[in-house]
Amino acid sequence: MAETQRALLAARISVDTDESTSIPRQLEHLQTWAQGLGHETAGVVEDRSVSGSVDLPERPSMGPWLTEEGREKWDVLAVTTQDRLSRDDLHFMAFVKNVLDWGKTLVVLDDPSFDISTETGRLIAYAKATQAAAELRKIRQRVSDARDYLRRNGLYAGGITPFGYVYTDSPDGRHYVLVPETKYAKLLKEISERVRSGVSTNQIARELNAKGVLTWRDYLRVLRGKDSKRRNGSALTVPKGTNWSPQVVQRILKNPACAGFLAYQGEPYEDDQGNLVMATEYPILTHAEWQATVAAVVSRGQSNIRRTNQASLLTGVARCGNCGSRIFCHRLKKTLATGEVKVYRHYSCTARSKGMPCAAPARIPEDLLNEIFEGVLSDRLGELPEVVKVTEPGEDHTAELDQVTSRLFRLERDYENGRYDDPEKEESYWRMHGNLTRKTKELKAKPVRPAVTRYVETGLTWAQKWGGMRTEERRDFLTSQDVRVYVWKSAILNLGHGAVVFLGDLQELALAAGLQADSVEGWSLHGWNVPAHWTNPRLRDFPSRVTDTSVVPEIIDQLHQKLLSAPESV
Repeated sequence: MAETQRALLAARISVDTDESTSIPRQLEHLQTWAQGLGHETAGVVEDRSVSGSVDLPERPSMGPWLTEEGREKWDVLAVTTQDRLSRDDLHFMAFVKNVLDWGKTLVVLDDPSFDISTETGRLIAYAKATQAAAELRKIRQRVSDARDYLRRNGLYAGGITPFGYVYTDSPDGRHYVLVPETKYAKLLKEISERVRSGVSTNQIARELNAKGVLTWRDYLRVLRGKDSKRRNGSALTVPKGTNWSPQVVQRILKNPACAGFLAYQGEPYEDDQGNLVMATEYPILTHAEWQATVAAVVSRGQSNIRRTNQASLLTGVARCGNCGSRIFCHRLKKTLATGEVKVYRHYSCTARSKGMPCAAPARIPEDLLNEIFEGVLSDRLGELPEVVKVTEPGEDHTAELDQVTSRLFRLERDYENGRYDDPEKEESYWRMHGNLTRKTKELKAKPVRPAVTRYVETGLTWAQKWGGMRTEERRDFLTSQDVRVYVWKSAILNLGHGAVVFLGDLQELALAAGLQADSVEGWSLHGWNVPAHWTNPRLRDFPSRVTDTSVVPEIIDQLHQKLLSAPESV
């Protein structure tokens, strides 16, 4: 009678769907085998959607069983077929050596002659492993060729469905093509327009989450649930509840598929003639709209403000006037004698907490500093009408021309390096060279029409718009415009708290806020409980008018220099 052993039963499948029965069938055969020999089942390995080219220790389910701790739990590893172990001959033989070194055994159910304990058995196993590896290379080549054919012909090659599109049967009924999905195509156009008008992707992501709008992948799961032809079980039809994020919005907008271009590795795909291949006949955005959207996303960059659950308006905006360090809002809870719990919120200099010197660290109640700042902002911008920037994209083929020119340059460089010395290849070279040259001339001949921007009033004032913004949205705007608030523990003798608000160029600030900026000019610098000559550059020219002769802080002096060097300073 065979010796009873602890058996590890391993099943693997390269592409798993809810309809697939491969894993259950493999495990059924393995369990029948183990029970027939009286082996104890030490564990079950189920590596789903794992390629046979992945090394065994790197597989999610198999890996833990091959660690030093995991190997102590089994004696024999059983699979139904050898290629379930590996389709890479080098990985397979390395694993065989490890199994022998560990004093373990391998069993392949469909091959009773499989035996790695002898040289002949290992030789036969290696021969079968090389056959599996060769078949894997053929499969990969076939898949690669098929995908390349589909890309060159503007057909859907599978993978992640681009935002706003769904696939449907091609005219010949043999392949798939992309067409806009009505609801999310409209959403994409709205997001694009808002980004081009200056709205941040942070704000857009927050609004989409607040409205409960499903992310694209979640929405696709819902669509699959409604389409019996593409429904693959409940796991693919139930939304996961994933939230929108600024990065997700940016990634969507940067995808060439927005403008209907076929994307490959994140870039527009070109054919042999240097033409951009279209993935659909019905692009959601025009090429010019997409380019303008990408430029708007890139121009905003990334905010370096630390996000907290309890947002404070001036985090990242306020600075300590004494040392220049950032000021953050600190919250302190105190229990009063009456048992009431009171929360005190103060903006405080962070220099000392970071081991930096500050002789007089600023500290001011949050509500007070917010009130001072919003009073200044409302006084200068509050009654200005809000406007929406509407951009009508122009026509500019510069990007496409650059791509064709670069491709022509690469082609000529390859020709000089001898890659087209063969007569047949040279004929191909001249054909591609002619096509690219012709394409270059066509693009250069096309007109260049600048985009037209108009500003349309919404009927709201800046005060009304500001009142409807969330704290995070207000802070995003202020930090993007480099607005600053400097705070002193005491700027005037025997008078606590002092602040200087710097709004920068008011016209630029108003334009960025989406306001009609014609009525404001110059720079804006306002003081609260600070000497008058700190915020009024003209008083520095008339010392006799200054009652408080305190030295202007270096930070404020730098702002003065900026104001004085501006074309129109106030």
